[in-house]
Amino acid sequence: MNNWYSGLSDRTKGILLIVAANTLFAINLPVSREITPRWIDPFGLSQLRITFAFISFFLLSFIIKKDGKSFSFREHVLLFLSGIFGTTLNQLSFLAGLAKTSPVDASLIITITPIITMIFAALIIKEHVTFKKASGVFIGMAGAALILYTAKSGGFNQTGTLEGNLIVLISCFVYALYLVIVRPLMMNHSPIHVMKWIFFYGMFISIPFTWKYVSINPGATAGVYFELGYALLMGTFAAYLLVAFALQMLKPTTVSMFNYIQPVLASVIAISIGQDVLNWTKPLSAALIFAGVYLVITSKSKSEIEKLSGN
Repeated sequence: MNNWYSGLSDRTKGILLIVAANTLFAINLPVSREITPRWIDPFGLSQLRITFAFISFFLLSFIIKKDGKSFSFREHVLLFLSGIFGTTLNQLSFLAGLAKTSPVDASLIITITPIITMIFAALIIKEHVTFKKASGVFIGMAGAALILYTAKSGGFNQTGTLEGNLIVLISCFVYALYLVIVRPLMMNHSPIHVMKWIFFYGMFISIPFTWKYVSINPGATAGVYFELGYALLMGTFAAYLLVAFALQMLKPTTVSMFNYIQPVLASVIAISIGQDVLNWTKPLSAALIFAGVYLVITSKSKSEIEKLSGN
């Protein structure tokens, strides 16, 4: 198994890692919706997720040795910003929005993240944008636009709300910015130690806003605690860890494109357990999503284009 994995290219490894991460995120959508807000306030769940992830990365950092490099003051500023955007604002806005909308709506809305990521990446880290990549991002975004339109119009037996969908949309912007600013850190340091600091800052930034909401309502069953455990361990720690390693091998826009596998998985799970309903917009959105992700992952980078042209 190890030999099989080690023989893969970095790009293939990165794709496998980000697919696994988004699978965990997708499962976490209906899981979190099951326990919020009935059993725990969204802000309380957010604080538990961030705190659990920090403790996990902190303990793991004793096992995984540092690469010998120390974080500079400028890098700590980036870690602090990553903590704000990638944990505090992302978690709070996403869970608050999810509590007001359906898991399928939320998973479709976050597919707008790639276009936001592409714009931030081009402006901040000068990531090359090809026509094919841009086309893929916009086609995928069209799938998310469908769900926003139906929520606003109230048609097609849609179970989401405009308010919840717009709050989820905020989480897309902050997560996109997080992916862009954190990638240079991932390229220069151990992802374990980067994530430890990110969740450290995120934890203390979140506490003033969330500490009073950290409690489980009376009557919670063992199933509720099992779902909470999944949200903490798999839906947060493991998923963020996989994203961190994927960012070492893939560009931010490519990483964000794999948000597009979440709607399919979330739809299957949520509809099967009765959290959502199937209508014609969901299959159409999925078709647009898969077309978009295909175009992006097959788009060549600037260096590859120059190599082929002989420059």
